Amino acid sequence: MSVVGQGLFAGAAGAAPKAGRKKLLIGSVDRLGSGFLQLVDPSLTGEQKLLEINGQPNGMVGSPDGLRAYVGTVFGPGLSVVDVDGGRVTGEIAVGGFANDVLVSPDGRTVYVATGSSGAGGSEGHVAVVDTANGEVRARIKTGPLPRTLALSPDGKQLFVGDERAKGVTIIDTAKNAVSGKFETDKTPLLLAIDPKGKNLYVAQSRELATFGLRGGKAGSTALEGVPCGLAVHPNGTFAAVSLYAGRSADSQLVTVNINSNKVRTKENNGKANGPLTLSKDGERAFVVDKKNRKVLSADTNSGKPDNSLSTPNSNTPTSVAFVETA
Repeated sequence: MSVVGQGLFAGAAGAAPKAGRKKLLIGSVDRLGSGFLQLVDPSLTGEQKLLEINGQPNGMVGSPDGLRAYVGTVFGPGLSVVDVDGGRVTGEIAVGGFANDVLVSPDGRTVYVATGSSGAGGSEGHVAVVDTANGEVRARIKTGPLPRTLALSPDGKQLFVGDERAKGVTIIDTAKNAVSGKFETDKTPLLLAIDPKGKNLYVAQSRELATFGLRGGKAGSTALEGVPCGLAVHPNGTFAAVSLYAGRSADSQLVTVNINSNKVRTKENNGKANGPLTLSKDGERAFVVDKKNRKVLSADTNSGKPDNSLSTPNSNTPTSVAFVETA
């Protein structure tokens, strides 16, 4: 097994947390390159917990029950497992290469990690398939030189992979753990997301949010005023939130797009917060990484306006963010 540690996927000891417990997880790196995970209340107030992570946190996702978080890292074994309520790392899994995006299946039994690059020990780009019951890597699916972003259909049957060095999306059949198809995109797919009904795949490309069918075929497009760095679809499927880098001399933007009409819904300046973003489980709040000012900004998704922020400790540079809520 490619596992370090014991009881990797066990929940916190003692009484289970009440349904609806919410945590915001912020990954960061210090000036020496050491990784950390900050666990805070989504109000961005109250007590905080800071954990050391082996490697720079990159992609992160919470388990469906909200008890664990899976943190993909640059360097280190590549995947850390975190007991959210216990505030501790319970184990590490060697997935290989540079871990980018991380997703968990709807039933919580499988974690998918986009990982690998020619600069990481000569490893090839692939998606690692991890069994959450025992931490074993069940499969390594070759998809391209540098898989960067993932999207999983709501039924968990199809996994979509966008590659940083290609213009296209690879489709994986999760029952077979094998590539089942591919389709081309106009530009490099920077970020992927799927609506909650599993009808469309949304591909964030330079200055564009494109709509594709799950088998390919472009169905719509919304022009954007910058390079997308974060993407999430609201849980009711009405709009997508996108964080945009608009250039060194311009403010970043937090944009919401009506994904049914392909029209910009709201557009607000967001300081220098143009990094990865996550939405609260109800979709009412967006949290966006601001690497330049070393903080995370919070915004109301109805208006799109930022209204709160939280700095990372010890002047760490934030790298990633995730929202976790118990079922």
